Amino acid sequence: MCPVAATRPSALETLKALANKKTTSVVTNLSVEMTDPAISGASRDKGRSTVKLGFDPSIADGAAHAAELKFALDKAKAEFEIVQATMRDYGAKKRESYNNIFKTNITTVCVPYLVDVLHDEASDTPGRETNYVQVICSNKYSLSQESVLALEKDIEPAVFSKLFEKETTKTLKPNAEQLIRSLFEEMGLKDDELENSMSSLFDTTVKVKATENYEREIKDAPEAVQTILGQTVTRVNPGIKFS
Repeated sequence: MCPVAATRPSALETLKALANKKTTSVVTNLSVEMTDPAISGASRDKGRSTVKLGFDPSIADGAAHAAELKFALDKAKAEFEIVQATMRDYGAKKRESYNNIFKTNITTVCVPYLVDVLHDEASDTPGRETNYVQVICSNKYSLSQESVLALEKDIEPAVFSKLFEKETTKTLKPNAEQLIRSLFEEMGLKDDELENSMSSLFDTTVKVKATENYEREIKDAPEAVQTILGQTVTRVNPGIKFS
């Protein structure tokens, strides 16, 4: 018979095993003697401020345990990034399907999963309990300010106002005080001259953001608008929460 290949434990299994592993406690003494193997066996690299301590049996298991945990955590993090992306995609699709069917605008879906639990602490009989992974699809989008504002003239005002909220702010320039004093010294300016002078006082900033109902409104926008904005506006990735 052919030997059966051993299955490598997953990151989750490795973390559970390491969490239950016993570590040797370290007893420290303020008066360090040269009989200390860490000190007596230490070596220093030339030109570097690093010392390699000697092998100390009292901490060796703890150091190995720490290294194993760090490796397992890094592995688990990499695996979680993949699983998280799968959960985000699944939740986002189901949320969209639910909203389309029931004509609503819910933002969060709870994906059920089963866990083994003991219903009675005095009993060893296991049971099954339903927990949930929350996929939170907030109504937030990332977009290119310059691109959206440049496209504004090509979109019907009524359509643009349903898709975006635009905010314009003005701030004083660093040399505003000097300019204002000059304006007061030169009283009697004509309207056009005054407006031109005032425009030099402020930095004008225009910001635009997608409306809360952007996802629904974009479906009713002209096809050309949908195509253009499809390259500019992106919904923010859903968040994940475990219960």
